[in-house]
Amino acid sequence: MGAIIKRMTFALAALALVLWLIPSPEPVPPVREDRMALGTLVTIKLYGDENKMRPLFAGAYAEFERVDSLMSHYRTDGEVARIESAEEGHTVACSPELLQVLGRSLYWAQKSEGAFDPTIGPLTHLWGFPDVEVAPDSASIVAALVQVGYEALYIEDEGVRLGRTGIRLDLGAAAKGFAVDRAVAHLQAAGVGAGLIEAGGDIRYWGEKPDGSEWRFGVQHPRNPQKYFEVEDIGLVAIATSGDYEQYFEQDGIRYHHILDPTRGWPAVGTISATIWAQTAMDADILATAVFVLGPERGLELAEQWPDVEALIFTEESGELQSQATSGIQSRFRFVE
Repeated sequence: MGAIIKRMTFALAALALVLWLIPSPEPVPPVREDRMALGTLVTIKLYGDENKMRPLFAGAYAEFERVDSLMSHYRTDGEVARIESAEEGHTVACSPELLQVLGRSLYWAQKSEGAFDPTIGPLTHLWGFPDVEVAPDSASIVAALVQVGYEALYIEDEGVRLGRTGIRLDLGAAAKGFAVDRAVAHLQAAGVGAGLIEAGGDIRYWGEKPDGSEWRFGVQHPRNPQKYFEVEDIGLVAIATSGDYEQYFEQDGIRYHHILDPTRGWPAVGTISATIWAQTAMDADILATAVFVLGPERGLELAEQWPDVEALIFTEESGELQSQATSGIQSRFRFVE
């Protein structure tokens, strides 16, 4: 029971990573529904007649359930488990959805030089967030690192082939973003003209609000929950944040958080928060992790390579918060108490 409560606490805390700010009450508030999915709280807000909007929530949440059934690394009966149990060189037939997520994951793994790695499963299982309270020993981390490496994962027309045994997948960030994108596509196909989905810090929105007001968002201050950075709508419809304050514990005065560096096996250092704007929630979530791991200099270099990606990164030096941003978002955010 304690572990379940702890996971619920982290799911609720994740909502503070990126918040949908409404400066004043809206004349026509959205129709809203909240449910737990993919281990986090998912909020869907739709603009339109409530009698027409209400029946559409079931189909949107069904997309989250389907993604969970296909891609969760906790399930022993899913496609991920079948891939992990396959022999070296054997091709495992997969659903188109899983192939799409794995293909995009490998794309960003290559572009980020392994800062994001879908084969990080041995490390995430070893650390055991959010239930962990003591860091694993160095020998265990070294042993787990041997099993990490996206270069041994191959996408083929028929499915997925492993270049070696012992691979364990963790598609958490990519799968959650993909589920958000799928749910948005379902609602748009059903004729919903405007709405927003938030899933544990991932946001995807579309359309125009009935009152004509702009979409406005806020990124939580990484060290002061009473402050936010309000950001203009920059025309990129997906936002995701990775922060060292979402899941962490302290041991001997050291903060250990859940964003692991796949090349070292330890929590990434140098960044305390990274927010990404992109065209899809899957890309935003993946890149938030990659940029966080890369650090401000290399992370911004990666984000600046794409015209449809923006990044806002926070670091801490001598107790002082420092921010750096890509060119498209500089001077477009401000503190809000």
